[in-house]
Amino acid sequence: MLDTLITGGHLLTMAGPGVGFVEDGAVGIHGRKIVAVGPRREVEAQGPATTTLDARDRLVMPGLIDAHMHSAAVLGRGWAQEVEKWMDSAYGPMLRNVDPADAPLATLWALIEGVANGTTTFADYTRPMGELVRSHALMGSRAVVCDSISERNFANREKWIAQGWKPGDPTPLDAEAGKESLERSLRLHEQWDGHDEGRIRVIFGPHAADFLSKEMLLRVQAEARKRGCPLHLHVAQDPRENNATQQRFGLRAIPYLESIGLLAPDLIAVHLSTATEAEVETVVKAGGGMVCCANSIGIIDGAMPRAALFKRLGGRVALGSDQAPGNNSHNIFSEMRATAMYPKIRAEHPLAIPSWQVLRSATIEGAEVLGVADRVGSLEVGKEADLILLDLTRPPLAPVLLRPARNLVANLVYAETGRNVVLSMVAGKVVYRDGRFSNVDADEIHGKVR
Repeated sequence: MLDTLITGGHLLTMAGPGVGFVEDGAVGIHGRKIVAVGPRREVEAQGPATTTLDARDRLVMPGLIDAHMHSAAVLGRGWAQEVEKWMDSAYGPMLRNVDPADAPLATLWALIEGVANGTTTFADYTRPMGELVRSHALMGSRAVVCDSISERNFANREKWIAQGWKPGDPTPLDAEAGKESLERSLRLHEQWDGHDEGRIRVIFGPHAADFLSKEMLLRVQAEARKRGCPLHLHVAQDPRENNATQQRFGLRAIPYLESIGLLAPDLIAVHLSTATEAEVETVVKAGGGMVCCANSIGIIDGAMPRAALFKRLGGRVALGSDQAPGNNSHNIFSEMRATAMYPKIRAEHPLAIPSWQVLRSATIEGAEVLGVADRVGSLEVGKEADLILLDLTRPPLAPVLLRPARNLVANLVYAETGRNVVLSMVAGKVVYRDGRFSNVDADEIHGKVR
């Protein structure tokens, strides 16, 4: 017997090499997992269900994956933009003046935004994750989290300046701060990895090549591999990073990471906005995955991550919303549009990256990059039931055209904003439906945020 039957909707399963479209389909769920998916008549024949969801005039698809975010910064939405030397002139000063006690509330607010817009998996890269992970647990969404590991100690900033340091110079490193942040990450992994049958996974987040010594980078890699975890690393994010590794080691960031063995299939490389074509090819050949944060990098650096090139070379690309002070939203529909549009403008050609590939980046390919594709990212038997339903009766998804060509994917990528998401489910449990959240009171949280 099925626990839940979702029937009568069009499906985008993301199974196989394309988008896996099924007209008039159904999904059968038992417990946390999908046990049947396909044409409606075939799935309904597998027996009655305790709960049936009528999905007529609905699109059923995997929940979206936000593969890189800094959730707790959302209270400074829009505050770190349109400046030069973004990290030192805007984002850094903001972070030095926030109250860590507000961080769990901020994370909840970011998750509320994302879940309402169809995101079910969040790769959160924020400190203090030991507290913020509780917000992920409460929300009921899926999380792949890490606490930033860094030898950059903001408390020493005045001492750096007194010694002649200025923005743009290599960041002075503090070995003790790095040791403490690694120990914090190890405790986080021990306490939370595998929570709720694996709904929460803890990985390791060395911040960037210029924020850690070679010795600490290699130590973090060793600790992650002992536990079967990937490394979530900012790579070639801005000129500051390349300048620092060039001065310290005589190599730009990506060649330096290659020289010490950090480029590997277990690397999640975020941004690549200053990478050359040859450097992008180096990451792809090493088997690493990329996270493209098109809106954030476009706003804060006026640059475009190399997602189209990465895909053209055969690499796997995920999408991330990054941080709201320099992006303004945690909305993967917005990221899909930007990721599909910017390469077209740069290439002055409409075929630079097709919309169906970008949709895969927001779903199954995002899951592959994060190392959770065995559980989520597509609607397939044996995977957990992380899925969303969208209303097909309202613009911009209406009218639905199926023949002689389908318009569903193009409208999802180029026009949808998330307003048509009517239900979000994680591991077989509804976490959002028709504007209301199952586990949190959005109005109460907004009052606290305000």
